[in-house]
Amino acid sequence: MDLEAWTVNLSTLSAEHESGFTIEIEGNPTDPSSVNPGRFPAELNSIEQTRLLRYGMEAIAKAAKSAKTRTRASAPKKPAYIPPPNKPRRPVLSLKNKKKA
Repeated sequence: MDLEAWTVNLSTLSAEHESGFTIEIEGNPTDPSSVNPGRFPAELNSIEQTRLLRYGMEAIAKAAKSAKTRTRASAPKKPAYIPPPNKPRRPVLSLKNKKKA
């Protein structure tokens, strides 16, 4: 069995293994607050079940990290502040002495 054969769906925060085993998480994909595993395949012992769950969690975290870097790289940089076009013009009070003697 290939432990790394996962199909990850970040919109539903779930992953499905080719054997039919599914994992659903809640919270942050890289540090979830809750993990809801489905039914394990009957032929797996407890150690193999643990490994399958761990590989599934790693697949979800890896997919989330790659999606985050992909969106950061493609997002255009915005200026810090853009004043609205209907902003009224007000006089500016300055404490600097503009007269040179």
